[in-house]
Amino acid sequence: MGTWMRPLVLLLTLLLTGCLDPVQVPLRQETAQLVVEGLLTNEANPFLRLSLTSQFGSSYEIEPVQGAYVEVRTTGGEAIVFRPVPGEVGIYKPLTTGFTTRIGQAYSLYLKLLDGREFGSEPQLLTAPIPINELRAEFTDKPRYGFQVYLDVKDPGNTENHYRWTGRGYHQRRSKGVPVGFGTAVCCDRCWVLKEDQSVNSFSDALVNGSLITQRSVFLSPFYILGKHLIEIQQYSISRQAYQYWNRYKDQQKRTGTIFDPLPAPLLGNVVNLNDPKDIALGFFEVASVTRKRIEPVASTQGVIAANLTGNEYIPDGDCTSGFPFAIYISEMPPGW
Repeated sequence: MGTWMRPLVLLLTLLLTGCLDPVQVPLRQETAQLVVEGLLTNEANPFLRLSLTSQFGSSYEIEPVQGAYVEVRTTGGEAIVFRPVPGEVGIYKPLTTGFTTRIGQAYSLYLKLLDGREFGSEPQLLTAPIPINELRAEFTDKPRYGFQVYLDVKDPGNTENHYRWTGRGYHQRRSKGVPVGFGTAVCCDRCWVLKEDQSVNSFSDALVNGSLITQRSVFLSPFYILGKHLIEIQQYSISRQAYQYWNRYKDQQKRTGTIFDPLPAPLLGNVVNLNDPKDIALGFFEVASVTRKRIEPVASTQGVIAANLTGNEYIPDGDCTSGFPFAIYISEMPPGW
């Protein structure tokens, strides 16, 4: 190609590309969907968080719901009003501080948003808690060093039962603390590492009704340092509907991007728009009795050697909760410590 042709080709290319109109891709903006995270048990401190899904391009993934009118209703006609918690956006607590649930009573959720939409759930029966017969903890190095916790529970034979288990592990760390006054006294020189299980562990007695459920794996608590280790297991007795919801949630967690994955689907729960049955909130309002049991496992000598752990502990300066990064710490002594 001659040298005089190259500028001409370049000019034609620029003219052609300059005439292209930008493509305006239409984005479907769905109505914000309600998300409900609620747990009502036989213990104090019911939990309820309300939020809305955000539209594409929003600076927030989840928008907390403010100003909603919320009631927890009983089949006996009682209505317990929940109010927003100051400083905790989206969290609602009972207006009555002495609110307690009753075994054998059924509870449902009612709420009205500022846009006028009203939502409600079907009543769920609060059943009697089922005791945990025994907890056992075995030191393991797979998939990582820690205590694998197993439990035994005697399933009642006269009812259909569904279970969900969660766990917490604690161990103590020390620091040099923060000086107090002009003496040698210090504060904030000890704290506890908290490890919670984020996975879903649910079970139905459909095939073992009335039997002893044994060696059920419920929690793996990491082992980082020598010393006291406290583990608490929570066993929830849940409804069939809650069991089905948590199974769907578990299926979505298992997605790895292969063709064998379960199809993606919104986790629709049990809270429905009272005037539009197709408007179903995400999340679940759960009514469940809970049983707690604690164990203090001791690592075997062989296990400690295998983990290459010694009694030499790093003790940082300052506040204990800021001395060890990449962990969740609490400054108050855990229950049962």
